[in-house]
Amino acid sequence: MQQQGSQARMLRSDDMIMSHFSLLGLENFERRVAAAADAGFRGIGLFLGDYQLLQDEGHDDAWIEHVLERHDLCLAEIEVLMEWCPLTGRGRHLLELACHLSERFGVRHVHAIGPYSGTTNAAAKAFAVLCDAAAATGLQVALEHLPFTNVTTLAKALAIVEAANRPNGGLCLDSWHHFRGQREWDVLARLPLERIKSIQINDGPEQPVDPDYYRDTVAHRLTPGTGSFDLLRFLATIRERGYQGPVSVEVLSEDLRELPAERVCMELARGTRALLAG
Repeated sequence: MQQQGSQARMLRSDDMIMSHFSLLGLENFERRVAAAADAGFRGIGLFLGDYQLLQDEGHDDAWIEHVLERHDLCLAEIEVLMEWCPLTGRGRHLLELACHLSERFGVRHVHAIGPYSGTTNAAAKAFAVLCDAAAATGLQVALEHLPFTNVTTLAKALAIVEAANRPNGGLCLDSWHHFRGQREWDVLARLPLERIKSIQINDGPEQPVDPDYYRDTVAHRLTPGTGSFDLLRFLATIRERGYQGPVSVEVLSEDLRELPAERVCMELARGTRALLAG
């Protein structure tokens, strides 16, 4: 799928990707694609579990390709690599699926998350294995720090990817975990450009709605520009490192999940465009 693949890897700073989890609960892939495309998104994300469901339902790669082409949208990102340190049977299966999708659709990047077992050095070696497997298909691997895993901070995620030292290995920078986490502005401001592989944008209220970090994360994010996060500073800090890639809009919200997919995509696109316009 050369045309769509080229699109995914040529996305730039004014292009938006509709994250899979912004439409959590909507299993209709074609409706996801149509809603995102109509709202002006250039790419879409796909959860590996949902890709497996599509296959189980009889939707092969040719069908996915046809849906994407009909709406002039590319498959830009994949969620999510888990159980990679040590690499379990499930972890290996997810990696194989990610590499297959990259080879077939030219996906830009895949996200990886903790937890990992053992030392930071063990995690770095395991992350290197992911990157080496993905490199054969041109796929970038972006490690995301999640404070509810043992990759708790941006600094720790950076230490893992730097120790792994693979050109296609780097970081996913999610505004939610920056502002709800330790707000590591100093680390963000000195990130090596080659380690920035993915940006996820969302907003939030000044204080958590739910004291449980995980529950708050999956239920109470806000459309960019409607919360208290200093997203302009967040983006500017990343851009100052020289990053010119796209932004993925990841807003997990119980309120938005009550709305039609078409309205969700339009609202997220409107807020994100305003942010990108500065």
